[in-house]
Amino acid sequence: MRSDEVARALTAGDPCRAGSLAQQLQRETIAAINAGRIPAAFQEQLGSTVADLVSRIECVPVEKEHDRGKHKNKHKKDGEGD
Repeated sequence: MRSDEVARALTAGDPCRAGSLAQQLQRETIAAINAGRIPAAFQEQLGSTVADLVSRIECVPVEKEHDRGKHKNKHKKDGEGD
C-alpha cells in the first residue's frame, strides 16, 4: 500500500522520498475519486486527508559530508583571504 510506503520512508528518515510517495498517493487518490472507485460519502474526507499529508512532509535534503566547505572561497579572487 502506498500509505505504508510513505510511513516507512518517514520512519527511515527519508522525508524527500516520503514526500514523493505522498504526492504519488495524492495523484492515485484523485484518479480513484474521478473514476468513481471511492464512494461519494468518503471522497471529500479522503482527498483532504491525503492533501494534508502531502503538505506536512517537508523535504530538506541532507548535506553530504564531502560537500561541506566545497565552495568555501568561491567568490574570492587569487591572493584574497590568504
